[in-house]
Amino acid sequence: MAAPETVEIAIVGAGVIGLATALRLAAEGREVLLVDPNEPGSGASFGNAGTIAEYACMPVGNPAVLRALPKLLLDPDSPFSLRWPALFQLAPWLVSFVRESLPAATRANALALAGLLAEALPAWEEMAKEADMVDLLRRNGCLYLYRRESGFARAAGGRALRAGFGVHQEVLTPGEVAALEPSLPTTGARGLYFPDSINVTDPKTLMRRLLDAGTARGVSVAQAAISGLQVEADGVRLSGCGLRIKANTVVIAAGA
Repeated sequence: MAAPETVEIAIVGAGVIGLATALRLAAEGREVLLVDPNEPGSGASFGNAGTIAEYACMPVGNPAVLRALPKLLLDPDSPFSLRWPALFQLAPWLVSFVRESLPAATRANALALAGLLAEALPAWEEMAKEADMVDLLRRNGCLYLYRRESGFARAAGGRALRAGFGVHQEVLTPGEVAALEPSLPTTGARGLYFPDSINVTDPKTLMRRLLDAGTARGVSVAQAAISGLQVEADGVRLSGCGLRIKANTVVIAAGA
């Protein structure tokens, strides 16, 4: 649809964050425009594990990762690899990553994440009712498995942090793991179970229902790539692909 020239709130990015934000603002009676070069909900939001992980308050940068960093950097198959020719450009980020992986920073970052996640489950359940998505949310829980006792021991810091933040977690013996998931091969693995975790059975359908609920409440959608953003005295000017929009407020939800 054609985008309006002026709008109260423009949201750049129509993934799950953009769609959920648009729905919440529209429900409050705000004028909202979603802008995305692709079909809403067609990016990373539609193809993912679909876990609403209230337990995931441990930051990626933490002391355990810091200790393993040399090994990770030297292993070409590790999840943490560098393009060595770009090392100079990456150096400031690497220094920041190391600093944020120290114990005090890890705890501060985990506390911030825990605060953000504390209301995630009830907020999603409320939005599910609003957008006719209740059938897509299942409280199946999430299970971490540890093949070796050493791996379980290394994760003790994370368990302690989560416990301190009030995250519901249960340590399972190998027998309890087998009883919970009998189809798993018998490995003697210990487990950490998060019973409150919610799984989205179909992220693509959830995106569509968020969009439908938003447009039903007046959310407009413009399919365009935004290439310019200019803050002015009376608002923000967005431009790109022949599009020029003046918004009182802009939400950037365009992902990475």
